[in-house]
Order: sequence, then structure tokens, then C-alpha cells
Amino acid sequence: MRIHGFVLGLMLASPAALASPSPLIPAAPAPSDILAITTAGPEAELRGLRLAADSGDAEAQIRLGYRYEAGDGVDRDLAEAVYWYRLAAEQGSARGQAYLGDMYRDGAGVARDDAEAVRWYRLSAAQGYDRGQTYLGYMYQDGRGVERSEAEAVRLYRLAAEQGYTPAQASLGYMAENGRGGALDTAAAAYWYGRAAEADYAVGQRLLGTLYYFGRGVPQSDGEAVRLYRLAADQGDAEARTNLGWMCEVGRGTAEDEAEAVRLYRLAADQGLARAQANLAFMLDGGRGVAEDPAEAVRWYRLAAAQSYARAEAELGAMYDAGRGVAENDAKAMRWYRLAAKQGYAQAQNSVGILYELGQGVAEDNAEAARWYRLAADQGYRHAQTNLGWLYESGRGVARDDAEAARLYRLAADQGLARAQNNLGDLYRDGQGVARDDAEAVRWYRLAADQGYDRAEASLGWMLERGRGVPEDDAEAARLYRLAADQGLARAQIDLGDLYRDGQGVAPDDAEAVRWYRLAADQGYARAEANLGWMHERGRGVPKDYAEALRWYRRSADQGYAYSQVNLGRMYERGRGTPPNEVKALRLYRLAADQGSARGAYHLGRHFKAGRGVAQDDAEALRWFRIAAEKGDAPAQKELGIAYETGRGVARDETEAVIWFARSLTEADDAPEYAAMLLGARSPAAKAAAALRLLAALGYASGDDAGGADGSQVQAAAEAFRRAEGLPQSESVDDALLIALARKERQSGPSS
Repeated sequence: MRIHGFVLGLMLASPAALASPSPLIPAAPAPSDILAITTAGPEAELRGLRLAADSGDAEAQIRLGYRYEAGDGVDRDLAEAVYWYRLAAEQGSARGQAYLGDMYRDGAGVARDDAEAVRWYRLSAAQGYDRGQTYLGYMYQDGRGVERSEAEAVRLYRLAAEQGYTPAQASLGYMAENGRGGALDTAAAAYWYGRAAEADYAVGQRLLGTLYYFGRGVPQSDGEAVRLYRLAADQGDAEARTNLGWMCEVGRGTAEDEAEAVRLYRLAADQGLARAQANLAFMLDGGRGVAEDPAEAVRWYRLAAAQSYARAEAELGAMYDAGRGVAENDAKAMRWYRLAAKQGYAQAQNSVGILYELGQGVAEDNAEAARWYRLAADQGYRHAQTNLGWLYESGRGVARDDAEAARLYRLAADQGLARAQNNLGDLYRDGQGVARDDAEAVRWYRLAADQGYDRAEASLGWMLERGRGVPEDDAEAARLYRLAADQGLARAQIDLGDLYRDGQGVAPDDAEAVRWYRLAADQGYARAEANLGWMHERGRGVPKDYAEALRWYRRSADQGYAYSQVNLGRMYERGRGTPPNEVKALRLYRLAADQGSARGAYHLGRHFKAGRGVAQDDAEALRWFRIAAEKGDAPAQKELGIAYETGRGVARDETEAVIWFARSLTEADDAPEYAAMLLGARSPAAKAAAALRLLAALGYASGDDAGGADGSQVQAAAEAFRRAEGLPQSESVDDALLIALARKERQSGPSS
């Protein structure tokens, strides 16, 4: 659901809109003492008014001008209004001068002429006429017909305000509130708004209400804000109706009442206020306080957008984007987003960036996406900060920069955006752009997970399952996986399935594991399809079914998932669920190996060693075994040891054989049993040389066995290593030492 904001409508180019009863028509003149005419009807009254005006009565001239301007009892005729205002003004009538200034300012019945408007306002103000002073102030504030001077505007507003002229009081309050033409002074703003509000001036009531809402210059009070908004709304002030509607919508200072909010928004919308039209559309789109009606929402958004109201333009773009109330149309969505974005509306800038990134309604262009994201991010828009961070992390449209990604994620994360918190956690977990810090990763994951963000729930579960940055807790991991899985996150469904399969944190339940794998597989998730294949192949949670296993492995492999390519290759090699086919098996192993799969490389090595589906080639077998072995694949490490022991495809080297045999045993639960087979028959000299080479790699010795292992050197280095690792001391280089050295080497870095 999109969120509309509480835009108070105070960012005016000029506060003239606060004070002027109408852009063209001044307030009706008070009855003249000269015109104490009793008549039988409006026509006779008009004749009497014209007689008085023709006789030179300035008050009658003003009233007659007003009639022509308003079309009151006569056909509307702005030029005729100007004529009568001019007659009064030229007689020195301050009111006539002010009204004539209005006509020049607005180009009504006369060519627009700001300088001439200023001349007449100045004549009126010089007589101390409050309205003339106020409108001359507007001209100074906007720099129309005169050099801009906010200080002079403030001086003029003050002259009128001190006479009790409420529009001037509201304008003077506005200037004080915003530090325009003088020091920022919210207390003074509250004072002047209060003076206007006490005189029952709706704009003053509304603006004072806003100060109470924010607690600026007065104690914060939603209740007082509501009271003042209601007073102004009851006088028909559209902005106040909209503000009061928002308070009703969210239940601030009054009971939450979406239906009342809709009523108030509609009243203001019918007055043409774009913000109210957009708010009403929002309520209609979501069915809040009114029957859901996306098409009617579009109509109201369109009315507001016709006034160039940026939020409405953006929301109209979103309606086209989602196909709500209108036919989905990416090009039209982009057009509306762009209109709002060009006004600097951050949400729209972000949306333009998204469409460029996805190539919807426009050619895909990540550089252009980054440009729009940056515009919004620079305004502090957290979604854009996160999107731009992702481009930096992935190096799309910008040079990859993990540190910049981390900076942007942090800006958004500090604003509470769950996605940014999760992404920042990922960077801390992996040490990208920041120093690796599992505890900090957990902290950010937890903040996002507490908001119900599924990816963070899954990531936090992953950390708990492995005891990274937090004590290991499989039960809590299962709980978090379930929260994310229930939201439909495929990887959480798989991880939860794994826990059920292995009985970690939950009672073992293969059928439940299969259920979760299937939910993820139904989303096309390759790892889930692979796991389903594995369960069918072994008959766990489902009847053993090689054909079904083959089907799931194939679905996963077709997505390029290396694990499934290897398993599917095994099925072809062994003829499970399909006739044996060494050529297909070899092709699948190569596909996996080309993606960096150690298992794929190992199986390729086997085929080259045995000449199965390919010409026998010891050197090529050794090359693939080495690729797999250096990735930690134990069977490949053992094959490499055999090659060095036998000199098959490589020069015989018993020391190197010992090292690879030791490496192959680092993760074996039954290492001692296999050590006796793989290491027991090796010569003491080869073992000592292997130990020295590993000790040197770990920094416990210098040199290697090039000149033969020095017994004292090996013994001293081995003693230091055992002491550092808390191992029992021994005077010999035994199998346990070799395996411990290989394990430490693996933990410290890749095999040499």
C-alpha cells in the first residue's frame, strides 16, 4: 500500500494565498454612509448606486466596481470594474487604490502590470490602509513590480497586523515561522497566528493548529491542533478540512474515523484542493472509510495531477504501473512518474529509477536508474538510498563500490527500512565494504526481522543455525525460518525443510521436509527442486522413485544449478530412472565444473582417469582433480595423493602425497581409521617433510624439505604448534599432527 503524507500546504511562493479572499474579487465594501438608500428592490438599489457613483461618490464607485467584478446584479465586466475603481482611486480613496492595484496585479480588465499595481498599493498603504499595506507587502515578498525585499514585506505586514488586519497577521506569522525577512521565531509566529485565530480568521486558526501539531512555538498538542483545524474547517477552509481529515484518518487528537476523513477530504476536494483530491483518491484506492473504487481513485488523482500536484502525478503513475483503475501501461506510468520527478518529488524519482532498472516502459538503463535514485537519495528518501546501494553492491550502472553500498544502506537502515537493515547485515556477514562482524550482522538482521521482514528472518535463522555472531540455537533458527517460510520466502522454506530432514531444532520429519521443499520448488527455486530429487532418490519422506528424482534434478539442472547437474550426471552414469549414458553424464559434470563446482570437477577427473565417455588422459584427470582438491573436495584430494604416490600423470612425490592425504582427512568423522590406510604406510621421512612444509605454511617454521627435514627443526615447530592449538605433546610426527596441520591450513586459507 502506498502511503500518503500529511502535507500541510504551507510551502507557498507567497503567503498572499493566506490572506486574499479571492485572486480577483476583493471583500465586498461596507455600506456607505452616503448611500443610506431605502429602495423597493435590487434594480432600484442599482440605479441609486449608479447615480451616486456618477455624482463622484468614491464609496459608490467602489461598490459599483465590485458589482461588475463579481457579476452581482449586472453582467460581469472586469473592464467596467477597473473603470469605477480608477475613478475612486484617482479621488484618493485608499480602498479604491488597493482594489485597482489588485486588477493590475492579476491582469483583470486591464493588461497585467506589476509596477502599476505596486504604484497603486503604495498610494493606498501611504494612507495607512491595512489592505494596501498587506498587498504591497506581498509584492515585495515576491519581487513583483519592485525589487524583492522580505524585510520590507515584514515591515508592511506589521503595520497592517497592528491595526488588527487578520490576513496581515497570518502573513506576519508565516514570515516569523519560516525566518523570512527576519529571524526565525516560532513563538512570534504563534502570537500572530493566535491574534488572527482569536478574530475567527480561518487561515490563522489553521496555521496555529499546525504549530500545535508540530509543537513549534507552543507545546505540542494534537488535541489543540484538531480543535483549531475544526474551527477553520467549519468556515470552509479547504486546507483545514484536509488537515482535519488526516487527523481523523490516523486517529491523532481525535478518535480514528476513516469515514469522517473521507467526508472532509471530499469537501476539500470539491473545492479543488489538489492535496485533498489526492488523499481522497488514496482512500478510494484502498477502500478506507469508503467502498474500494480504483477507477474513481484514478479520476481524483487525475484532477489533482491536472494541477501539477506532484504526489498525484506519482500516484497516477503507480496506478498505471499496477494496472489499478486503468489498464496497465508502463509507458504511461513512466510519463506520470517523470512529471512528478521533474518537480523534485523523491518517491517519483525513485519510481523512475526502478523502471529504468527493470526496463519497463523505457529501455533498460542502469546508469540512468542510478542517476534518478541518487536524486531521491540525496533528499534522504530511504528506498532510493537502498536501491542505489544495491547498484553499487552489484556494480550495475556504477562502478562496484561495496563501501558506498554500505554507506547508503546505513542511511536507510538508520531510518528503519527493513530491507536496508537486512542488506547492511549481509555486508557485515560477508565483510563487504565493512570489516566482517557477525555480531553486527546479527544486530541488523534482528532489527529487520522484528519488523517481519522475511529475508532478515531467514538470514537471522541462518546465523543462529551456524552460531555466527550469536550462540548456536537450532530451535530459534527453526522458528525464524518458519516465520519467513509462512510468508512464502523460498529459501526459508528450504532451510526449514533441511532442519526437518536432519532433525535440527525440530523433531526429524522427512514428510514435513518434503512439504516445505515442494512449496519452494513450486516457486521454481532450483535448490528446492534439487532437494526434492535427493529425497525421491533415497526414498525419504516419499517412496523411492528414481524417475521422479531424475525429473526434479533435471528441472533444477536446467536452471544451471551445479549441484543438480552433478546429481543428474550420476543418475545417467548409473542408469537410475534412465538408461545409462556416459556422454550425457560427462556433459553435465563439465557444465557443473565450468561453474566452479568441486564435485563436477572431481567427477570429470574420474572419467578422464578411467577413460569413461572420453579418451583416457592422466594429465587431464590430474588437472580436474587438482581443481576440485583445491576447493576442499576430499575424494579429489585423495586422488591427488594417489597420483603423487604412484607418479601417474605427475612426477612421483611422496611428501606431496602425504600432504594431500592429510588434507583429505580434515573433515572425516572416521579420520583415524582412514589415516591408518592413507598415512600409516608412508615413510617417516616423507611425513616429517610434509609436516615441515605445513608448519612453514602456517608460520611455525621456515623453509621446506628441499634439503631434507631437520628432525630438531620439525620437533621444535611441531611443539610450538601443538602448544598453540592445545594439543597433547609428542616427540614424533604422527598422523594426528598431520591431520591437525592440514585442518588448520584449511581454516587459514586455500590449499596450495
